[in-house]
Amino acid sequence: VILDVKRSERSRPSVGRGRVRAAMVILDVKRSEKKNEFLYETTVKIGVGELLRDLCELHNLRLKVQRLALTCKELAKHGPIRPEETRGISEEISTRTELDVHAYGQPTNPDEHGYRTGCPPPPEVGEVLSRTAEEAETAVSAELVAQRRTLDKATCQSLIDNMRGAVMIAYPAFHRLPVYDPTRMELEDKEELDGASDLQAVLDHTQTNLWWAGKELQTTSTLEQYVGRNEKTKIITKLAPRSAGAPVREPRIDEDTHKAMMAHYYKKQEEQKKLQADEDDSYLDAEWANPKALKDSSSAAAGPCRGGPEADEATGASRSCMSRRVGDPIEDFLPFLWNHAGCLLALALSRAPSELQAWQPVSRVLT
Repeated sequence: VILDVKRSERSRPSVGRGRVRAAMVILDVKRSEKKNEFLYETTVKIGVGELLRDLCELHNLRLKVQRLALTCKELAKHGPIRPEETRGISEEISTRTELDVHAYGQPTNPDEHGYRTGCPPPPEVGEVLSRTAEEAETAVSAELVAQRRTLDKATCQSLIDNMRGAVMIAYPAFHRLPVYDPTRMELEDKEELDGASDLQAVLDHTQTNLWWAGKELQTTSTLEQYVGRNEKTKIITKLAPRSAGAPVREPRIDEDTHKAMMAHYYKKQEEQKKLQADEDDSYLDAEWANPKALKDSSSAAAGPCRGGPEADEATGASRSCMSRRVGDPIEDFLPFLWNHAGCLLALALSRAPSELQAWQPVSRVLT
C-alpha cells in the first residue's frame, strides 16, 4: 500500500499555556470505514509496539464515546429500555398476554418500535442530556480530520465523564435506571460487544497490525526507523487485524476530485444522449455546413482583376485578365498578378522542387 507522506515547512514552535510546544508527528489513522478516521499526535522516538497499543485504546475509547452518546440521546427521548421479554411488544399484543409493557409507568413519549418504556426524564433534564451527547459526538467526529484537529485519550475520557454527569442529573445514583439499560452498562464498563457490529468493532493491540506505505510496522522497531528524524511529518497509517492481511490501497485521487470527474462525465454522457436522439437535419441548411463555403469565400475575397473586364471589340463579350491571348502585351496581365500575388506564392511554395522550374517565369514577372 503506497500512501502519502507530507512534510510541513519549518516553522517556529508554537507557544501554549506558558510553555513551548515541540513539533510532533501527525498520524492520520484509518480503518476500512471512513467514519473511523482520526488524527493522532506522537513523536518519532516512540516504539511501534507502544504506539500500536495507544492507537487501539484511543480507537476503542472513541467508539465508546459514540455508543454512549447514542444511548444517551435515546434515553433522553424515550426513557430506559424495556425488559428483554417485553421489547418489541405493542399495546395491542400486550392485552392478549400476561406481560405488562407499562410496568415502568405510563408512557409520556411512547417508542414507536416498542423497545423503550416511553418514560423519559423531565424536559429540562432531557435537554441537558441530549446536548451533552451531541457535543460528545461532535468532539470525536471524523470531520475533525478535515479541520486538522487531533484526538487523544484524555479528551475521550473527559467526554465520557461529562455524559456520566448528565446521566447522574437525570437518574441520581442510577435510580430507576435498570441494570440492563445500555447507558448504565456503558458507564459501568459492562457493555457486551460482538466486535463486528456498528460502533462495536473494538481492536486488541495483540491482534492488530499497523501499516504505512505498504509496509507492516514491526513492534520491535521505533517510528524513527521508518519515517526518519523529522518531527514535522504527517503520515497516513491503517489499523488492520492480523488475520485480514494487508489493507486495501488508497485511491489515487481524493474524494472531491472524484466527484467532480463523475459529474463532468455524467454531463457529457447526457449531452451525447440528446445528440443521438435528435434527428433534426435542418442544420445542413446553415451557412457553416456548406461544403463549398471555403471555395466561395476565396472567390469572393479574390474578386475581379483591378483593370476590370475588357470588352471584346469583335464579339462584344467580356473577358477577364485570366483569358489573356497570345500577342497581348504583358502590361495587360500585370493587374491580375498584382491582385493574386499571395495566392500564387502560396501555390508555388506548396509544389515539389522539381515543379518549381515551371514557376520561374511567374517569379520573374512578380519580381
